[in-house]
Amino acid sequence: MSEVGCLNETDGQYEFRDPSRGLIIRGEHPEWVLMAAAEVIGNTARLEAESVVEELNAMVEFEVVEPIEVDSAKYAMKERFELIPQCIVTVGKMDYKWAAPEGRAKKQDEFGSQALKRVHDMSLTRSDTFLTNEGGIDTSNETSV
Repeated sequence: MSEVGCLNETDGQYEFRDPSRGLIIRGEHPEWVLMAAAEVIGNTARLEAESVVEELNAMVEFEVVEPIEVDSAKYAMKERFELIPQCIVTVGKMDYKWAAPEGRAKKQDEFGSQALKRVHDMSLTRSDTFLTNEGGIDTSNETSV
């Protein structure tokens, strides 16, 4: 696992550092710093993806790469930047689905006014307590005579 960035609090200031990008963002509130970091990283990633597509287009002209590689890069770019951002957020033992504000606006019936929606997929839970015998049924293998 590699570290993408780190948020620290020092002397009342929050600071996000991403050494791989040479990025440092400072602010008074962690949510501001993280929003700024997300926007800067997102914009940088979009520019990098666009430059890859341009580079591949130039290489197609010299027959160094196939046009399918350009299509693949365009598809990857579309998949990353045109979909509504979604994540799984774990708080304690509960998993929640998070979607960007524009996604929540489109799915009002799913999210309502909340930023998170509880995930009910049992494969994502961290506890198997739903399997405990709470009804008092004797499940022992002993037979009485």
